[in-house]
Amino acid sequence: MTEQYNICNELKRLELELPKAKGLVFDCDGTLLDTMPMYYESWRLACDELKLIFPIERFYAEAGAPVSDIFQRLIDEQKPKISNNHKLTASYCESVKRRYHSQIEDGGMKAGMIDVVVDVARRYHGKIKMAVASSGWRDHVIKGLERNGILHLFDTIVTADDDAVKRPKPFPDIFLVAAERIGVDPKMCIGFEDADFGINGLKSAGFSYACDVRKLQRYPHR
Repeated sequence: MTEQYNICNELKRLELELPKAKGLVFDCDGTLLDTMPMYYESWRLACDELKLIFPIERFYAEAGAPVSDIFQRLIDEQKPKISNNHKLTASYCESVKRRYHSQIEDGGMKAGMIDVVVDVARRYHGKIKMAVASSGWRDHVIKGLERNGILHLFDTIVTADDDAVKRPKPFPDIFLVAAERIGVDPKMCIGFEDADFGINGLKSAGFSYACDVRKLQRYPHR
């Protein structure tokens, strides 16, 4: 009953806030695109090779943080030995994860859209400015949006590797950069996120409303 109440509450609040917004800013992974199952598989394979422990509960708790930052935390905590004659660095670990991610995609696994969120973007396309603010790799974000035919909905794409983004989520930097690039005061923007890091970042950025898409009806699928 409580969960159903939260779902109804989130939908009602969103519909009340949308007509007042001048800009919409969306996370990508787990918000616009259902990438999380595929992403966890690449994490699992990479961590198995690297002898790092990264259970699925930790994966979801770290959602929204840049890949290199997560690997650095795992390395600092677990102090693993050298893997395959490589000293473990966050950069090397990220390259291993990229390799597995590419193999998974080459095997035919693709991320589809999260309709309940994409429907909002489609509804407001051409009416107000919209941006994507993602901690994902820029090339993967663009490719995923393009593959699903929704890249054109957005006026700008900001990712954590953008030079203007000095600090990752949960800091507000990426959301403030996104709002600046669409020319909208953050106080007039609604943000959409599926992770606690992102929700906290949106609140710190002073957005008018931080929509937790996990609470929307039919998330992640109809």
